[in-house]
Amino acid sequence: MFKFTLRFAAAGLTLLGTVMMTGQDFSSSAEASSNVSAQRSRQCSAEARRYADRNTRRTTARGAAGGAAVGAIASQSRRNTGRNAGRGALIGGGAGLFASTSRWNVYYNYSYRNCVRR
Repeated sequence: MFKFTLRFAAAGLTLLGTVMMTGQDFSSSAEASSNVSAQRSRQCSAEARRYADRNTRRTTARGAAGGAAVGAIASQSRRNTGRNAGRGALIGGGAGLFASTSRWNVYYNYSYRNCVRR
């Protein structure tokens, strides 16, 4: 009976030692996976930020162009067309900027989600 207990204990210690050694391999592969995941997240975040900024600028520019066109068309005299177009561009650009900044998070989240899925 004593031999059986001794053999069983030796086998248990061997198994425990094997598990302890392979546990380090698992943690290092988990750390590597975590590193890659964090790096991918930073890359996707930067890409999403560029996408959101680009679309924000486009919306602002469209608002300014539309405002300039409306201001020029609404001008009653030829003499004040440039001034009214400038005022329209200012108002339209401001409205475009307001609309685009409220949508910045939507653009960012859309791009980030698509990047992470790839």
